[in-house]
Amino acid sequence: MNKRAFSIRIMLVILSFILLVPVVKGAEPKKPLKCAAPAYLKPGDKVALISPSYYCSMETALAAVDTLRSWGYEPVIGPNVGKKFLEHYAGTVEERLADLRWALKDPDIKAIICLRGGYSTLHLVEGLPLKEFAASPKWLIGYSDITTLLSMEACAGVMSIHGVMGCNITGSGSIHGEQSRMLLRDLLKGQVPRYELPAHKENILGRAKGTLVGGNLATFAPLLCSQVNEIGQSDIILFVEEVEETHHNIDRLFNMLKMSGVLAHCKGIILGDFTDCTNDVGYESVEAMLRQYIEPYHIPLLCGFPAGHEKLNLPLVIGAPVTMEVRADGATLTFDIPGVQKMVRTEGLRKQPMTAQDVSEIMTIQESKFSEWQNIKPSKDTILVRLYWKLAKEELLDFSLDDLKRTIHSVCPENGRFELTYWDYYIEDESSYLAARRGTFLCQQMDSICPNSISKITIKQETIARHTEEQPGYKVLMICPVRE
Repeated sequence: MNKRAFSIRIMLVILSFILLVPVVKGAEPKKPLKCAAPAYLKPGDKVALISPSYYCSMETALAAVDTLRSWGYEPVIGPNVGKKFLEHYAGTVEERLADLRWALKDPDIKAIICLRGGYSTLHLVEGLPLKEFAASPKWLIGYSDITTLLSMEACAGVMSIHGVMGCNITGSGSIHGEQSRMLLRDLLKGQVPRYELPAHKENILGRAKGTLVGGNLATFAPLLCSQVNEIGQSDIILFVEEVEETHHNIDRLFNMLKMSGVLAHCKGIILGDFTDCTNDVGYESVEAMLRQYIEPYHIPLLCGFPAGHEKLNLPLVIGAPVTMEVRADGATLTFDIPGVQKMVRTEGLRKQPMTAQDVSEIMTIQESKFSEWQNIKPSKDTILVRLYWKLAKEELLDFSLDDLKRTIHSVCPENGRFELTYWDYYIEDESSYLAARRGTFLCQQMDSICPNSISKITIKQETIARHTEEQPGYKVLMICPVRE
């Protein structure tokens, strides 16, 4: 063989080697994720509560049971819930795996709600084959450290829900927590949110379709080298949120995504909340810092989506095909999955409730007979609602904010204004301003779901000598639209 022929052969071998070796930016993406949606829940379905991460008390689990029962489901608690291993873990790896496997294998369980996050779901990755998630598809719900399990479900071909957990659905909580809970409740029934979001100065305009993946950045970044690397797939819409990380750590983790080729596979990126993250590098915001990495890829960027570690934590369907459209005047995020589409406008949801001082400026307090409302005839312009309070507290029973919003919109245009009249009573040894306190609380609640809509509230109260069997256990609210 002459020297020329030998050199040509050597060059061909080297060229073949170059073509076979993955580029430095990261291995080639796999095929696009194709995930199936589990069946939506029906009344009476079983829902499992498990603790696959940090410890959660049995008291919290039982409170979550009460909430799920009020939603019409039959909650069941994992056999190892309430156990603690070392300082924080909800039992040993084996115990936490056993509860997850129990919930996955029971055919009567239709959804799994994780009680809390923390850290340690990474311990479970190698102990649970993906085929166990695929064998009996069911909704798995959580966020934060539960991002690992959501990624496992996606890689197994099953959709899941990034949303509030068992510890978040207990009690009345905050207004923002109530909004998050109700959207999760409705999603489990098949009411799929279609989000409309306000404009954000760091947004990058554009339209994209892809499979929604992601969650907590520090949780999914270590999965890059594992079998459950959902973010390494092609044609993805990547969602990112973080809590209690410095900006330089977020920068480091996002650089990992860039260097591993993840950003090159993205069709669009959604940035959620970055809660209690310390600015130690000088950028105006996390969004401004991350935008510099995203701009060269010429894909849309949607900033400020209300999901993550704030009390307002709206549900996202991980593994679902989605369409995101970012415009100069705002953005939309649509889940292209079966179900009844439900418009959710996020602008104003973060607004803080009216203060007591705000309410006092539009409030009038009058002494009157509680029975006065009985002479009022409901009409298309007037609606009467009976409200039940928990003892003497500012906590409504059997009436959610969603119920209240639907009631208001049954007589008022969506952006219309309305007047409230609230009848209350208290016994002589109770505080004389109890009715006003409850009226203020009610006004604050309603302002949170219908911002800047209340033009006037009249509190009508009656002092009674004592509670009797004839004395009703409810109060009454009248809602009247203002015709302008």
